[in-house]
Amino acid sequence: MTLLMQDHKSIYNKDIEILIEVEELITFVPENNKNDFKSLIDNRIMTLLNKIQHPVAAENVFGMCIAYPNTYIRYRLIDFVEKWVPYFSAVETIINLTQDPDDLVSFKAMDVCANHKIEESVAYLSSIIDDVRESISYPKKPVGLGAQKVLSTLLDIFGVEKYEELVMLKNYFDQNGILPNNFDFEEKIPQSLIEEFEKTEEDGMILIPGGFFEFGLNENEIPDKTFNWKDAVPRQKVWLPPFFIDKYPVTNKDYDIFTEFIEENGHIFCHPNEPQNKQHRRNTYWDDRYLDNHPVTGIDFYDAFAYARYKGKELPTEFQWEKAARGEKGNIWPWGDKFDPAKVQYAGSLYNEPITSLKSWRENLLKAHADKELNHLTSDIFEQNGESPYGVCGMIGGTWEWTRSELKTKRAFHPIFENVPFNSVNSFAVLKGGSFFSHPGLMFPSFRAKDIPFCRHNEMGIRCVKNIPVYKIRESINGPITNKAIY
Repeated sequence: MTLLMQDHKSIYNKDIEILIEVEELITFVPENNKNDFKSLIDNRIMTLLNKIQHPVAAENVFGMCIAYPNTYIRYRLIDFVEKWVPYFSAVETIINLTQDPDDLVSFKAMDVCANHKIEESVAYLSSIIDDVRESISYPKKPVGLGAQKVLSTLLDIFGVEKYEELVMLKNYFDQNGILPNNFDFEEKIPQSLIEEFEKTEEDGMILIPGGFFEFGLNENEIPDKTFNWKDAVPRQKVWLPPFFIDKYPVTNKDYDIFTEFIEENGHIFCHPNEPQNKQHRRNTYWDDRYLDNHPVTGIDFYDAFAYARYKGKELPTEFQWEKAARGEKGNIWPWGDKFDPAKVQYAGSLYNEPITSLKSWRENLLKAHADKELNHLTSDIFEQNGESPYGVCGMIGGTWEWTRSELKTKRAFHPIFENVPFNSVNSFAVLKGGSFFSHPGLMFPSFRAKDIPFCRHNEMGIRCVKNIPVYKIRESINGPITNKAIY
């Protein structure tokens, strides 16, 4: 049975057994026995670790790579972490290791940043030498090779050879938070890997084929300009590998089973950066209007992330979500190019009254908030209309759905981790689809809503995706992933 077909919890349990064996082996050979110790790490331990396939088990090794007191172990474990780049916690680990006090480790981490063009490392690396643009011509007080290594790494990340080009791209980076995108780049993933993935059976999920699709809208196609719509334009070609997506949103019942697991077993599948002592029970749990088979609401990004990993899945990127909602040709709505209020649950559905203005919308919301006789705000997932061209249900209206995309860059959302220099990136994750409280101007699939990762409104829910593991894609193409829409 292949990795793509195995139950993710059985994979996790096998990987934990490997970690226990590694822990026992490390204590078996004294560190002062240099040759035997190096042989143990280089051969036996690295061979064992490279069998690990579950991201949560891998994160235990990432932690060891950052915290283990022996320099040589930290140095060698970087090879394991690099195998998992661009998985988000592997990227974070490499970035942290650029700050390691030992050059043996920090320089190797910088090499990984250079090889994979890890843009998130730029803020860290720049902090080592202050403003890189000044350091080129007036290098403050360098003690050794370190400052030059940082400059060399930045040249590689930005893909330039001359310092003058570096200055120009650093200005672009500071303004945009990223370097220019490659969302339309077609990664040459081996057909055998794609076929292996596509032939799996995923209960309750729909296969979305890989390839190009239309993302966003042109300005003249925006159906409603009541709200800030400008980041939904223009139309652009984006390429994605195949993925599976839940046909229906996650229900309250399924989410509550997850929270019972967390309360019994601890935060095994949670985001490494979630707040300490995080409470995962939905904030609508105590409200009888939110029934078992209705879409889950009242959850934040950390809740959504943890639930997805608990199920062996992931949150969709906004690209995946929008392709699943609009189809390959990019309908304005899942069902076509004309809004149909009968196909959605939105603010006008609360009292079966059309929303004709901002005033009527606001009045409806306040009325519903105070209405104790309004039995249900959400509806049974099987009663939702408005199928997408792929047969995905309920993507517009009902509940907003969390994605794992960051608002400013459209790249993977990483809640700000410890010691990262503050910037405007990774403050907001993208939400899609609109909810039972939404104005029509918020409900076309290209509209990009946002919220901070720990905000829990009673309109926020999720559906999940299953992907070819990103480290397997990188492994299969034998090099860094160029298309940043993938992760």
